[in-house]
Amino acid sequence: MAREVGSSASVAQETFVLSPIGAPSLRGTLATAWAPWGRRPLGVIGAFVIVAALVMAILAPFIAPFDPNEFVGRRLQSPDGAHILGTNLLGQDMLSRTIYGAQVSIGIALSSTIIGVGLGTVLGVLSAYYGGWLDLVVQRVMEVIASFPGLILVLMIVAALGRPSGAREGNLLVLMWDLRALSIAIAAGLIFGVMRVIRSTVLKERSLPYVEAARTIGASPIRIMFRHILPNVFPYVIVTFSSIIGFIILLEAGISFLGYGVSIGTASWGADLSGRNRDFFMSAPWVMLGPGIALTLTVMGANFLGDALRDILDPRLRGSR
Repeated sequence: MAREVGSSASVAQETFVLSPIGAPSLRGTLATAWAPWGRRPLGVIGAFVIVAALVMAILAPFIAPFDPNEFVGRRLQSPDGAHILGTNLLGQDMLSRTIYGAQVSIGIALSSTIIGVGLGTVLGVLSAYYGGWLDLVVQRVMEVIASFPGLILVLMIVAALGRPSGAREGNLLVLMWDLRALSIAIAAGLIFGVMRVIRSTVLKERSLPYVEAARTIGASPIRIMFRHILPNVFPYVIVTFSSIIGFIILLEAGISFLGYGVSIGTASWGADLSGRNRDFFMSAPWVMLGPGIALTLTVMGANFLGDALRDILDPRLRGSR
């Protein structure tokens, strides 16, 4: 009997040592994190595409075979070993211009979204928490701005701030600074929609018990808003951020296509799909092939990623697929 008791105790001790309570293995943690993504393969593909576009934008000077503005071949040279995507009307390598074009699209998308979502979140939190005259003023001002069509609003702001005179390609951060006027113009059209989403969420949160408890212990409004409420609405911020990346990339391409975006000569997917290149759609389709495919894949990837993050982070949609 004593031997059995001792044997049971040693087995229990061995089991405790091998599998301590409260210390999940790394494998289990990774499996838990991967589980929602495993059920959404399109979201994984979208994340891969966006990461690839970001890496391409950052490493463009190192992976592009030529300078995007250098005349390196014959005019409208068809694809070959030296120029995989051929050349354009000026003899510029289209593969290099496609790679450098990612800097404009990704840079504008990131900077515009950060500005628009950041300001919209702050205004939404302040407007919903304080209410009263502040909420009324903010809502009316935002509604006036939102009453302008998106493209018209962007063109008006670009005209007021001045069209970018040039963009220093090669460094993504420097290029983002050079195109700040275009980023601000696009971001202005995002603030209203983001603010309404965050405002509606904060209106629900501010009446919950944890907010009342924070007020009871004397927490300041700023601390309550940004230390307690904001972390609880942050998943909605991430979902909003990821959902509009594709829209911004497409909008920037449209603006550049119309000739009001980046300066002439700057490698941009939208700009390379416009101008004289449109005249060679049938006779030299490779001129538009690279920018067109890159733009399509990136926008689709951003939409796939945004849908997956929405399903994962939004509790109202959890389990609906």
